[in-house]
Amino acid sequence: MKSLFIPAVPVPLLSADSLREIAQEALDASSADIMSVLVHHIASGVTRVTENHVRLSDSGETLRIELEVRFGDCTASRVTFNQADPGAIRTAVQYAERAAKEMGGDPGLTTRAMPISPRTFLKGSVWHENTAAAMAEERQTIVPTLLQPLIDEKLRAAAFVGVYAHAKMYANKQGLFSMGQETDAEITVTGRTRNESGILGSPGWAGQAAREWKTLDPTAVGTEAARITKLAANAVAYEPGRRLTILDRPAVAQMLRVVGRDFDAFSTHRWMTPLAGFKIGQKVWDERIDLSSDPNDPEGGYITSDDWGFPLSPMSWLSGGKLDNLAYNAYYAAQMGVTQSNDAPESLRMQAVMRGHTQTVDEMIAGAKEAILVNRLTDITVLSSRTGLMTGFTQGGCFLIKDGKIVKPVKDFRFVESMYFILNRLVAIGTPKRTAFGYAPWHGNWPIAPTIVPPVMISDFNFVALAEAV
Repeated sequence: MKSLFIPAVPVPLLSADSLREIAQEALDASSADIMSVLVHHIASGVTRVTENHVRLSDSGETLRIELEVRFGDCTASRVTFNQADPGAIRTAVQYAERAAKEMGGDPGLTTRAMPISPRTFLKGSVWHENTAAAMAEERQTIVPTLLQPLIDEKLRAAAFVGVYAHAKMYANKQGLFSMGQETDAEITVTGRTRNESGILGSPGWAGQAAREWKTLDPTAVGTEAARITKLAANAVAYEPGRRLTILDRPAVAQMLRVVGRDFDAFSTHRWMTPLAGFKIGQKVWDERIDLSSDPNDPEGGYITSDDWGFPLSPMSWLSGGKLDNLAYNAYYAAQMGVTQSNDAPESLRMQAVMRGHTQTVDEMIAGAKEAILVNRLTDITVLSSRTGLMTGFTQGGCFLIKDGKIVKPVKDFRFVESMYFILNRLVAIGTPKRTAFGYAPWHGNWPIAPTIVPPVMISDFNFVALAEAV
């Protein structure tokens, strides 16, 4: 058997042929009645800059091969390993089969043991050679361009540049083979002022994320970060409370990302999400809001098959604020006797139902007598999975608006809110655009699934304390 790795730039990424060879090696070595092979191969490169100096430049890859086997009514056995050579694959197959035979019987079907009906997969559009190639050199050379606008303004700066490539394959003894590839990239900058006493001012933050590297504009990101940083200088404390609030896209994305898991039908039917008790067609959010996922979304598509080899298709979760669908994975759909729907949402797009009835952030500001403008949120923690109540902090720019103008920067707040509360207090909504996340481990490992959101104006947003007082 030839090498499973093919030359690539900047690091090897498994090709479709290599993925097929891994699957065939495992399937040929197995005597099980039912067997499936799942492979994930990830290559990524990350550069972190602080105080205008590169502090971390790291490239790496991860390979995960998962086998599942079953004999008759035996319980399915699952083995995960990270070696692609034939000997390791055959050893893993033998171990999985021995474990399956030693386990007790299980009359129920596992997900991968279910009969396979004809499947039609959408053509994906989330692989870009430019992004994969940027991992080698452009990830580094973009940094000076990203930071220059802040250096010109004599600001302190920190930056993040990340590039990601991912190949996924599923195959089984029933003849199914599905494969997908995706790339992603993100650039973010945080700026700070420093006064004569050496005290750092409130940070200003900006970023962009895209599947296609060439669409990122480092000068625009650096310029926006510099603008917000200067605007946020000399922030003053302001009384927390329930206030009219404008959440810019990065803030909305931080909150919305938590919501995707709520559409899982299994959890919802067990009263573990805020959607428990809602019926299809019942109002959940303001009637001006749609929420959807689409593998071929131009700003945030994703691989068109799941980890069980089932196709993913466009889904509407909320239409006009009303519940359209819940997410059933293949196994739960079979249990419930419903047509298989997508698993939990990958990317999320939130947008206004009526495109002509939107406002820009500047228009929201101009129409506000008194309000708080929030650029970004951070450190999101879910307090109640049943109500969607969460807490976190404002970060990267927070400002007081009076009589239609920004009058001064204010120090950061802690907030306690739920998307299910605030999006029923919607005053205005803007146009959607994919936003970057920056450092956000509370949402999982980077990259975080594409999130396309509008800015919104919310009445009575609940700021519970000054961040410095917490």
